[in-house]
Amino acid sequence: MFNFLNMMDNYEERKVDRTEFDGSTIIDTCLVSDGKKPFETAVSCPKYNNGLWVIVEAYDTKKEAQSGHNKWVGIMSSDIQPEKLTDCNNSTIADMGKNLFGEDWEDEFDADF
Repeated sequence: MFNFLNMMDNYEERKVDRTEFDGSTIIDTCLVSDGKKPFETAVSCPKYNNGLWVIVEAYDTKKEAQSGHNKWVGIMSSDIQPEKLTDCNNSTIADMGKNLFGEDWEDEFDADF
């Protein structure tokens, strides 16, 4: 459950890709130790979740992760951004939420336009 501690101080080794634009939006894709799938893409944008990270997609391979990263860069840099971002709940701690609140438990973050 506390495998996320294995991710401390080794970001550069785990990083697949990181893209920043508009001075405040970041798309970050990396290897994680606390996920059901080993790679995930997170978005930080002030329009969603008060700028806190939203894990938008998870992947089985580094190649899939790079492709997913590129997809999310396209989505978030387009003129029309999504109305909401949904956390994919990749972490094992998210499973606790499903156990407590049901299978359809998920976090959705509406855009603040």
